[in-house]
Amino acid sequence: MTVRVRPLFWLLGLLALVAVALPARVWAQPGERYENPALGVSFTMPSGWQVNAWEKGLLAGAPADLALVEAGTMPQGLVVRMIFGSFSELGITDASELPQLLTRLIAESPSAPEPRRVEWGNASGYEELVTLPQEQLTTRVALLAIAGGRVAIVRGIAPAAAWDTGAGAQFDALAASLFFTLPAREADLMTRLTTNDGGVLWHYVAPQPENGRVVRAGGIVYDMFNVMYMTAGPGGILSLEMNSGRQISYMGPWIGGDYVDVAIGPDTKLYLANVSEERQAAVTVVDRAGNFARAWGARGDGDGEFAPGMPQTIAVTRNGDVWTVSEGHSAGVRNRLYKFDAFGNLLLTADLSAINSDLSGVRLAVNDRTDALYLVGATGNLNVVDSQGEPLVVNLAQEILQGLTPLDIAIAPDDNLILALPAPGLDGFGFLEMSVAGRLLDAFGFPYDITRGGPFLPGEYFRPAGLVVGPDGTIYWTETHPETGYTQVQRFTFTGDGLLPLGAEVAAGSGGESPLGADPAQGGGSIAYGQAVRGALNNRYPLHRWTFEGSAGEHVLITMKDVSGAGLLDPQLRLLNAEGRPIAANDDVGAVRPEGLAERDAVIDFFLPATGSYTIEAGRFGGRGDYLLTLERLAQ
Repeated sequence: MTVRVRPLFWLLGLLALVAVALPARVWAQPGERYENPALGVSFTMPSGWQVNAWEKGLLAGAPADLALVEAGTMPQGLVVRMIFGSFSELGITDASELPQLLTRLIAESPSAPEPRRVEWGNASGYEELVTLPQEQLTTRVALLAIAGGRVAIVRGIAPAAAWDTGAGAQFDALAASLFFTLPAREADLMTRLTTNDGGVLWHYVAPQPENGRVVRAGGIVYDMFNVMYMTAGPGGILSLEMNSGRQISYMGPWIGGDYVDVAIGPDTKLYLANVSEERQAAVTVVDRAGNFARAWGARGDGDGEFAPGMPQTIAVTRNGDVWTVSEGHSAGVRNRLYKFDAFGNLLLTADLSAINSDLSGVRLAVNDRTDALYLVGATGNLNVVDSQGEPLVVNLAQEILQGLTPLDIAIAPDDNLILALPAPGLDGFGFLEMSVAGRLLDAFGFPYDITRGGPFLPGEYFRPAGLVVGPDGTIYWTETHPETGYTQVQRFTFTGDGLLPLGAEVAAGSGGESPLGADPAQGGGSIAYGQAVRGALNNRYPLHRWTFEGSAGEHVLITMKDVSGAGLLDPQLRLLNAEGRPIAANDDVGAVRPEGLAERDAVIDFFLPATGSYTIEAGRFGGRGDYLLTLERLAQ
């Protein structure tokens, strides 16, 4: 069969899978095995071959042939190229698309050969073999699923005559020798991540209610009216203002439920995962005012039924389908992934072990843009299935998650993945941000200080229970400490400043006041009349203290100006007397202001009540950056 194909051998930078970088060159001895831990691949090379490798791939062949290919001309012998990436980078949202994608990588003609399933080394996928009659060029290419939830495009190319007289057999031997592993991860990768460069925007924290309601924080969602809904276990649902964290009210519980997770549907109703023993309400649906709508999900081992203590997770797609999980059945499929319609009609059942045999303790999240379903397990790492429950990616980011215990997952508007993990010592590192391809981007969070006890401080976590990302990309998490009973919801960003000083920077026993600024090396110190001083505020140093001596009746003018250059800092001033009591304060000077000051700059214009020492607290309502502080004594 003759087909017309693109000369795609030089087009393997497809879909940003190739990074522009100078290759690292390696030459082979006879029978030598080439290994690249960074790419996670090894294979046996023919004698005299050279490998040019870069961040996302490699090119292998005789040096003269590599030079011809890199110059854009046809090689004389076999050349092999490998490109490594992710299914998301290839635009794959449906497992059935894989053979068609391979055809698109090869041929323009609809009469291209049908891709066939193949195993190359320890990987499996689809391959095609095509000869270009006009160019007299033969290419064999495979699209392979490999370790770590990645994909490899492996292509061999040679002149047709060379392929038929030895290059084809040479490529067969190389393909059979392929062995794919997880990309190498530096042992201290997690501990080297900067965790204190983000900020907390608001923090809701409360003890157990005094009215006897038992609250145990779980999943959290929000609606289009800026209201958040957190499952509270047997306590029903807690609603909060999304922008401030202010408590609105409790709703429920309904029919004796115990609610551990929540999702919101396109019908604006709340879909609750109910783990109580109620036999017909494993999935409970209520409206946003707390009115019961419907329920389904009997206890048992039949198809569509739920094991005891299930479901622990729930997700709703943009068209209203409901995904959930039931683990631990005593008969039939032990661990199940269910998909229902919005009224509880079972659409499909998938065996979790067929997706990943290691999966357990599963939490779900749906990408509203692609309908891909993400499953993260306390074991079994991170996995992706399509809308029919067919695996797309298994063990995504395994090199990052090995040895860790993810507790929940959420998907950001930019498709980044947010994972919640328990505190160190409990197999976790707080909150991780990953690209959709599984690359680790950032981390945030400080372990709760169990020696201090009491309420959580901003940025502190112990064992997060719920996680969601808002439309602006800020993240919200929930949890209840099992010993203190305190429940918290925090809103944070991975980078940039928050509105609250981080708990890790507040000294234990300081009554919540930051000691920062007491040391002149950290900012603050002495200031005199007629003097101007500069400082920089951020999460690490959110407050500076400047002291001066004043006399009774003196008229002082204190100004604090944002000089960050981009309006990044919102200054805030307080004046304390010798006993440390606030006697004057200002946040924004306002629209009517002295020349040279911005509306958000701060000014205190005040007559001192007594002779003695005074302290100026130079703080912030929000933001970070440089400030200029001046102290003037005005004429009487």
